[in-house]
Amino acid sequence: MSDKKLYDSFHISKLLAGKLSDTLTAAEEAELEAWLDRNAGNREILERLLSENIRDGDIGLLLEFNVENALRNIKARIAHDRDHDLRSERTKSYPLRIAVAATVLIALSVGFWLYKGKPHKEQLSLRVKKIEITPGVNKAILVLSNGTKIDLQAAQRGNITNQAGAVVRKEADGKIAYRDAGSAGTQPDTENELNTLYVPKGGQYQLTLPDGTRVWLNAASSLTYPVAFKGKERQVKLAGEAYFEVAKNPEKPFHVNVGSKQTVEVLGTHFEIKAYDDDADIRTTLLEGSVKVSCKNSHVIIKPGQMAVNNLKEPLTIRNADLDEVMAWKNGLFVFNDERIEDVLKIAARWYDVDVEYRAGAGQKKLRGIVSKYKNITELLDNITITSGIHYKIEGRRVILMN
Repeated sequence: MSDKKLYDSFHISKLLAGKLSDTLTAAEEAELEAWLDRNAGNREILERLLSENIRDGDIGLLLEFNVENALRNIKARIAHDRDHDLRSERTKSYPLRIAVAATVLIALSVGFWLYKGKPHKEQLSLRVKKIEITPGVNKAILVLSNGTKIDLQAAQRGNITNQAGAVVRKEADGKIAYRDAGSAGTQPDTENELNTLYVPKGGQYQLTLPDGTRVWLNAASSLTYPVAFKGKERQVKLAGEAYFEVAKNPEKPFHVNVGSKQTVEVLGTHFEIKAYDDDADIRTTLLEGSVKVSCKNSHVIIKPGQMAVNNLKEPLTIRNADLDEVMAWKNGLFVFNDERIEDVLKIAARWYDVDVEYRAGAGQKKLRGIVSKYKNITELLDNITITSGIHYKIEGRRVILMN
């Protein structure tokens, strides 16, 4: 497909959307009429559109597209794929990929008709009935030692509670921090009370622990910790995924326990742990400093840029880590580098709080790409469609992928 034909397809699609929304100028109306008169098939496209229940939101989305930018983005994406071999194993035809990319970007059945011919009503229905699944937000539940639960998303900024000589405060940026209550403490500073921060699917959260350690928790994760670190060690318990920037204290090592499966010991450093129950292994990645990772049958010390992998069966192994990929979730991105679609969407499902179903092996293809995690899920799925050639539909909060 030539650049001119692709450009014309975008442009005519926008004119058709303008016709449906009654927003065309006189000049645009004349241009569209000339195109409609060119052949009977063109007018049939408009008649079919007028007879279908196309959502105003879909029309508005198309009207917002910048034709020049869309064409430039598609060409850049295809050139990038050529240079870096970002194709899936079964997607070899670049002309077809350009057509698919354009179809995705215009996000309306009009484009598909212009590129490939008129679709079946079932295909149009999949597009029209797709609901909007928005990205996750900063939200968490704080459970105090007495069992009290506090919805941190709804909590007002300022002091939330005072316990065991420590004040829990919601800061201006929404995170929570533990501070020494000083004379304001109303409880004796003798008991080592535990709090737990739960981050549900569709959420993320940041907190500052009593020692100044900063922790970022990913979706479907929890951290249990004392309101004051006493004794000779600082102990916390993690389920799920978190990034730690540990406050330095050589006299009091910092330990992260992943149930009974693994312990990470540090003095002061930056590292990430991914330890979801439904993952095949536990991965500890070091960004700065030094950490000791221990499990039942072995222990290793890793250096910055390395990852310790614990598959729960064999001794720990050390790999070189892709730090961009490891830290993507904290940096607001999905980054996948030769990852199976199934693995990519396992991560996305936690963030968007959806279930994913695969049909006919659709989850096994491998992908490369970068997508903002603050976009609606359709943008991620559309990028997967461009790269792999698979199809998807959304039913409620269930995403179904098909070859």
